[in-house]
Amino acid sequence: MTQMKRRGAYVKALVAGGLAAGLTCATVAGPAQADVNRRPPRINSIIPVDGGLRVTWGPDTFFSGTVAGEATVLTFGGYQEGTWNDRGATTSFTIPAAHVRAYAGQAPRVTVCYLWPGVGHPSECASSDPIPIAGNVPSFPPGAGQLRPVPKPQNLRVVAYGDYRATVQWVNGSSYKKVLFRYDPGVQVDMPGNATKATTGTLVPGKTYTFKVEGAWSGGLFATRYSGWTEITYTVPKNPPFWPGGSVKKPYGPDTCKQGYVWRETTPADHVCVTPATRDQVRADNALAASRRQGWGPYGPDTCKQGYVWRGATPADHVCVTRATYNQTQADNALAASRRVP
Repeated sequence: MTQMKRRGAYVKALVAGGLAAGLTCATVAGPAQADVNRRPPRINSIIPVDGGLRVTWGPDTFFSGTVAGEATVLTFGGYQEGTWNDRGATTSFTIPAAHVRAYAGQAPRVTVCYLWPGVGHPSECASSDPIPIAGNVPSFPPGAGQLRPVPKPQNLRVVAYGDYRATVQWVNGSSYKKVLFRYDPGVQVDMPGNATKATTGTLVPGKTYTFKVEGAWSGGLFATRYSGWTEITYTVPKNPPFWPGGSVKKPYGPDTCKQGYVWRETTPADHVCVTPATRDQVRADNALAASRRQGWGPYGPDTCKQGYVWRGATPADHVCVTRATYNQTQADNALAASRRVP
C-alpha cells in the first residue's frame, strides 16, 4: 500500500528520531544483522518526466545474495512519498510534479530505504546527490539524474601467501569513505577508505576462493554509494609449507583442529577450535565491536552498552557480545583440548 503524506510527526519519528528505533545510515548493527546480505538499495536512475521525477532502484546486484527489506520507503526532501510492504517487489516510483515544484530554489535528495521488522533491525538507506530545482523543474536534462558511478578499485591481485593465509593488494579508484573486502561466502571486512591491502584468515589447501573488493562514497545523510565489486579467483596451493611446528598428521602444528572445526581467531593467536558458524559470528562481532561500546562507565572505555557483555575468549578480550555468545565462548574454551588432533 502506498502512503502519501507530508513529512509530519510520523516521518520525523522515522528519520529524525529513528535511531532509537533502530534506523541507521547504511549500517549493519546488532547480532540479528550479522547477515552481510542486508545492504542498502542501489538507486539506479532519477529521470525527469513531465515535471516530476521517475526514480528506479533495486538491491545491490554487485553483492551476491543481497536481500530487499520487508518494506521500502521513498522520501523526497521533506516528503515521504511512498511506503510499500511488498518485500522489495516495487522498484520504481514517479514523484509528482507538484512535489517537485514545492522545492523551487532548493536541492533536495531522493532517499530509498529498506526496512526490516522488529527492534534492533536497522534500516538500510541510499540517497541521491542533491537535485537542484530551478524554475519549478529539475535543472538537469533527461538522463542526467542518473547517479555518477563510483570508480571501482583496480589491479586486485595476490601479493603474498604463507602460513595458509593470502595477502591481496589493489589500487583504489577514488577517495573512498570505506573499502569492503570479501572472500568465502559470508566473510566480509570493512576497512578505512585509504586501505589498499588485506590478509585473509586461514585458507584450505587446494580450495579456490573468490576475493572481492569495492569502495564506497558518502556525501551526507543516507548518502553511501558503492562501486561494485572488483574480483579475482585464487586457488590455494595443495602442498604448501607446513605451519611452523606442523607435520603430516598435524599440518597446523599442535593446535591442528579435528575435522569439522576451525580456529576461532578472535585474534590471530586464538587457535581454539570451533565450528565454522562460530568463527563467522566472531568476525561479525569483531566488526561491530566499536558500535557496542559505551565508551565510558564503571569498566572504563570498554564498558558495553546495555544488553552486551565482554566476550571473554581471553582475559583481555573486551569485545561486546550478547550473553548467548558469551556462554558459547566459555563452552568453546572448555572444549578446546577435545577438539584438537591428539
